[in-house]
Amino acid sequence: MTTLTEAQRLLLGELESWQILALADAPEYWCKHIRDGQGGGTARNEEWRAVGVYRQTYSWGLAMTTSGDYMHERKRDDPAHAAAITWREITRWVEHLPPELRAEARRQRKGDDDAVRAVVDQLLAHSEAEQGALW
Repeated sequence: MTTLTEAQRLLLGELESWQILALADAPEYWCKHIRDGQGGGTARNEEWRAVGVYRQTYSWGLAMTTSGDYMHERKRDDPAHAAAITWREITRWVEHLPPELRAEARRQRKGDDDAVRAVVDQLLAHSEAEQGALW
């Protein structure tokens, strides 16, 4: 069973809702799409914003990291990252989602904002519930 840490769950929550639904639907395609887009962004999470980290896309995955890595050379375990997740970890997380939840993500990719947010919350909560179930 693959679980995400709290920091990794929060990091996934930094993505746009449509990206989270797309990852749940077809991770092999969307991991590559997000990776190739080399996007980043200001943290939505207030605690991360307060410490000055932002979302950065790397060839190996995503990270909430400090500024200064202009050539995108940091590795996954760099101490500058507040959180990091690899594309493989995302794919394994999706593989362990219930099929009905993945199907709902697929259906809601073009849904209204409330329906989309509800499914995204379920996807992210599932990783949290899995983690809690291990203890």
